[in-house]
Amino acid sequence: MNTKSLVLVPILAAGIALGYAIWQPEREDAQQQAANPPQLDSQISSEIPISSSGIAAASQAITVERVDRLIERGFIPAQYRDLWLDPDYHRIAEERFNVIPKVGSESDEACVPLELDTDTICWNEYGYHPYLTYEVDELRQMAATDAAAAEALVFRLPRQNMRERMHYALEASRLSDKSGPIMRFAYTFTPDADSPRYFDQMLDRYAIAVAGESLGYPYRLSRELEIQIRREFDLSVEEFRDSLRGRRVTMQSEWGEPS
Repeated sequence: MNTKSLVLVPILAAGIALGYAIWQPEREDAQQQAANPPQLDSQISSEIPISSSGIAAASQAITVERVDRLIERGFIPAQYRDLWLDPDYHRIAEERFNVIPKVGSESDEACVPLELDTDTICWNEYGYHPYLTYEVDELRQMAATDAAAAEALVFRLPRQNMRERMHYALEASRLSDKSGPIMRFAYTFTPDADSPRYFDQMLDRYAIAVAGESLGYPYRLSRELEIQIRREFDLSVEEFRDSLRGRRVTMQSEWGEPS
């Protein structure tokens, strides 16, 4: 973790510090941000399509200009520039960052459906990984020492079991030292826009993304979420940070250990 860039307040005993990250850029960046608040124009979300696992979809060509523009705007960490420009980016990124990576895109062959407790997935896309068919109780017994079992639980558990699914995503990342499991959870964590707790849920998703990114990840979902939150709720940089500080006080009791 780059302690110059992030301050994380640990709130979950899962081995990875999950808490509210207060964005603290280097001094020059902070001055520049104050003068030029980040803007997410309409092109950003379509320039590089991101899959539900957080890995860029292979359907659109990645150009040097697009990558450099997103690095400049803070969406791609500069150290991953060469990875983004690699023609085999999708496969390399899946294998590098995920415990149970996708081994092929949807277009490679017909979907072989696997009915899970949460959803239906194309089983062949995950190399017919056997853990995806294990019983939940068996996976729970394995998850303390087996990262793949922990991540399989994120797939297998009902989607509404948010606390437990996040716990096992963190466990999978902790055991593997890979950011993919918690980032997958961050990408699929959808705040309820009709809920009175929508703002808190948006802040929670931001924190979860930062926890995953602290392990190293080729795209800053947190950057995108910060801009979205600030725009949607009309917040200045300081108001956004104040909201994070206030939210972290209650986040531990609400998420905590899974029940």
